Amino acid sequence: MTTQNFLPDSHNLPYVEELFTHFLADPASVPQEWQQYFASFTNGTPGAYRLEPSFHRSSIFNPPGNGGGSAPSVTHAPLDGSGAASLQEKVVWLIRVYRVRGHMIAKIDPLGMPRQSFPELDPAYHGISEADMDRPVAQRMAGGPAMTTPRETFARLRNTYCRSIGVQYMHIDDPKMREWLQTRMETTENRIKLTKEEQIRIFTRLTDAVIFEEFVQKKFIGSKSFSLEGGESLIPLLDMAIERAGEYGVDEIVLGMAHRGRLNVLANIMGKNPRTIFSEFEDKSQASILGHGDVKYHLGYSSDWTTTAGKKVHLTLCFNASHLEFVNPVVIGRARAKADRNGDTKLEKKLAIVIHGDSAMAGEGVVQETFNLSQLEAYKTGGTLHIVLNNQIGFTTLAVQNRSMTYCSDVAKMLQIPIFHVDGEDPEAVMQVISLAMDFRREFKSDVVIDMLCYRRRGHNEGDEPSYTQPLMYEAIRQRKPVGESYKSHLLTQGGISAQQADEIGHRRRAYLEDELAAAKNSTEMYTVSSLAGIWQGYTGGLEKHSDHHIPNVPVEKLQQLLRKLSVYPKDFALHPKLQRFFELREEMAAGKKPLDWSAGEALAFATLATGGIPVRMTGQDSERGTFSHRHAVLHDIKNESTYMPLNHLAPDQAPVAIHNSALSEVAVLGFEYGYSIDTPDGLVIWEAQFGDFVNVAQVIIDQ
Repeated sequence: MTTQNFLPDSHNLPYVEELFTHFLADPASVPQEWQQYFASFTNGTPGAYRLEPSFHRSSIFNPPGNGGGSAPSVTHAPLDGSGAASLQEKVVWLIRVYRVRGHMIAKIDPLGMPRQSFPELDPAYHGISEADMDRPVAQRMAGGPAMTTPRETFARLRNTYCRSIGVQYMHIDDPKMREWLQTRMETTENRIKLTKEEQIRIFTRLTDAVIFEEFVQKKFIGSKSFSLEGGESLIPLLDMAIERAGEYGVDEIVLGMAHRGRLNVLANIMGKNPRTIFSEFEDKSQASILGHGDVKYHLGYSSDWTTTAGKKVHLTLCFNASHLEFVNPVVIGRARAKADRNGDTKLEKKLAIVIHGDSAMAGEGVVQETFNLSQLEAYKTGGTLHIVLNNQIGFTTLAVQNRSMTYCSDVAKMLQIPIFHVDGEDPEAVMQVISLAMDFRREFKSDVVIDMLCYRRRGHNEGDEPSYTQPLMYEAIRQRKPVGESYKSHLLTQGGISAQQADEIGHRRRAYLEDELAAAKNSTEMYTVSSLAGIWQGYTGGLEKHSDHHIPNVPVEKLQQLLRKLSVYPKDFALHPKLQRFFELREEMAAGKKPLDWSAGEALAFATLATGGIPVRMTGQDSERGTFSHRHAVLHDIKNESTYMPLNHLAPDQAPVAIHNSALSEVAVLGFEYGYSIDTPDGLVIWEAQFGDFVNVAQVIIDQ
């Protein structure tokens, strides 16, 4: 093997860096080729290099003598560079490479488009010869017997990381997360064991999805529906996600998605009557729909789901804006509000699910902004389930034209979370990744991403001709059977279902849709959407002047009392000396000696609401102190940095006041707070733009 075969490039640089780290510790721990390569730029000396601090930085957090926090320098350390790496070590490196890079050759594309090959995934690259393949070595993968062979290890690695599932997880710093994933994947070779009943349920849900799209295309020729054809595995995926969530105690799920497949999700997951959807195709109900004519594939819906175990889960599909991905922060804002309203302080009972498009996920900045909120105290939800409905095209634009990264989901690596890439035409592989994803989220309260590769059987919409711009792609698509058909063939071969059973499932669904269509055509009933149902019952919509609710005046004596309480902090709290005058002025305001300033007036507004039982939430950039050092809602002890918030110490039965510094983001934070407000009818929710024109960045949320 020549040096040119394994020079570092953008694909293998992390692997090479790790090899070099081991080389520095012990040259014999890396294969002979790498020893020669690394020696070539260490002057060929038999000694290695050891990274040591060039100086020891000291501060109040790291006093002199602690020896932390420093820049590295390189010093010589004599090592014995002789001797080739043992077979065991070579196998260990092979395992490492597959964990890091196996996803790059996984068969995750149902269209079978060619993928780049990587020589480091070949045992021979690591110096493992054919004669070595059956020699005994110790087991270094999770599970399995204590002793194995390179051949058995290689087969397990290919099965685990290179079949219909590719996994990116070695970028995660937390070893517990990595070990958890390795154990779950390698002990099962990344396949789920399903009962016959579970397989029939998957087939039934696939059939529901396939037949719904066929029915709509046949009955409403030329109408836009943005069909799910090619990505029907989304329906059994969501089905299992909801079932697993109910099993884990989740009682509410908030979903957000764009137009692609939305009608199918409404019919087959949300439980919206097909007759209502068909009426919308007939334009019978558009005038009475909230928004006066919003298109049917933007409409939201709520329903209750009963799991097979009898658990109740409330589902909410958020209304969708035309601007892709901007619903994402709204979804997580609603999920957090539901948790806060119901006292779910452990964030275990509410689940946010966001369904992304591949091009928009890579291209829209709101995706990154929303990811950044994931683990922030004021915004976290216990982990969002992200599903990419990856049809490998954006209208007419291919991936090579719309992103500079390998995967559309690479932006999610910023969170150090697992990313599961899966072939959408392998329903059982899809079930494996949703099982892993839901269990991982529960274990670590972390976001998780499923990138389901599929395709779009038709054009961007039903009137579009995609072969103008992707002739070869659509030639391949035309040759694909619906996923329901291919899974039916799989079950028939396995004996998991009979041909008669499969046909009956399809016949029943078609008959049901025919009945629903007949009901829609014969009905004169107008479908309406109320924005004042559920937790909004009892509230009056419309212009403020039409409201008969009047806010009573607050007695001056109460305002004085509240302002004095807002000037109190614990005796052992080390307040910043410059804030002493701030609170002295408040005392003078309370006594009537000074007029109220803006800060005092705002604090009193929040205080009167909170003591009246109305919760208050405000977030924004530097909102705790206030950009102009005027608010000081959250005080900081100058000795230990503990915090104290007078607004939450006014009365034993008061409502909470939450004032938080936000991420340096406008659109995602405003989207989150808008979502939060939708599920907080009895509270005041405020987003504070740091300066007035900063609202410009959040304009899409306001417009949509």
